[in-house]
Amino acid sequence: MTFTLSDSVVLNEYLILAGIILMFFDFLFSLYHIIFKNEAIHGDSKLTFSTNMILLAFEVIFIFGSMLIFMSESLSFILSLPLVCTAFVFSLMLAWGWIQMNGMHRRSMEILETLVGVIEAGDENLDGHSLHVQNLSMLIYDYLPYYEKRSINPTNLEYASLFLDIGKLGIPRSIIDKKGKLTPREKKLIQRHPEICVEIFQKIPAFTRITYWVKYHHERVDGSGYYHMKGDDIPLASRILAVADTYSAITMDRSYRPSLTYENAISELRLVAGSQLDPKLVDIFCSIPKMKVANCMVDVRNRMKKYQSGDFKW
Repeated sequence: MTFTLSDSVVLNEYLILAGIILMFFDFLFSLYHIIFKNEAIHGDSKLTFSTNMILLAFEVIFIFGSMLIFMSESLSFILSLPLVCTAFVFSLMLAWGWIQMNGMHRRSMEILETLVGVIEAGDENLDGHSLHVQNLSMLIYDYLPYYEKRSINPTNLEYASLFLDIGKLGIPRSIIDKKGKLTPREKKLIQRHPEICVEIFQKIPAFTRITYWVKYHHERVDGSGYYHMKGDDIPLASRILAVADTYSAITMDRSYRPSLTYENAISELRLVAGSQLDPKLVDIFCSIPKMKVANCMVDVRNRMKKYQSGDFKW
């Protein structure tokens, strides 16, 4: 069987088509990251956005250039093979970068969760509270309408929920653990813990959005919170954190008060919906199956056992 000139042209066409298809999928992947993943945790968000725009420009140039070559009358193996190889290597680079970034995020999250868990393991009034808020916040996120999900980077929400009370490290323990009524000065100090979180992470540009959410998680939708923000002026992520934080606080044991059952906690959330908490988010949270909400605490208890015993192996 002989290999004719027409066979060579067909082969070159297939190679270029393969390159165009590969780069088109790379283009869609990059576009997805610009639209949904542009608030990167690892590195500066603006740099990540700029990098994605450069990648998009390169992919568009490659696709249109390849199409021009494909439609030309003089197709050559010398052109078609490098084109498909470039597209293939570029796809591998994108896939490898995505795998590395996700692995980095998971490892970073595991380290931070362990550190927060160890800190809270020795505190009877915390004892996994931040991990519980993290689980609850991500559960609420899963049940958000699609259009609202688009406004929140889930990775950022994970970090924000984990760092919710990190600012309390700057508050004297005698005030944190006080069972009686707080004095005006003590109350003012307690109210500073979101600001302290901002101060801790202000040197990390990628955490700007996260600390912004944490700073306003004690705002009340009626405007009577720490900073007197009201309704939708409060960031959506902060309102999610507020619901998760409130439910966790009233269902976990404290030295100064007993915990509430799931049913009583749901009633309490409904009572403060519209004054303290976002009523729409409260409705969403109350619609989540009880078992899924309960599993958030089961997961926390299983993890806290490791931190309390000193066994930190995964």
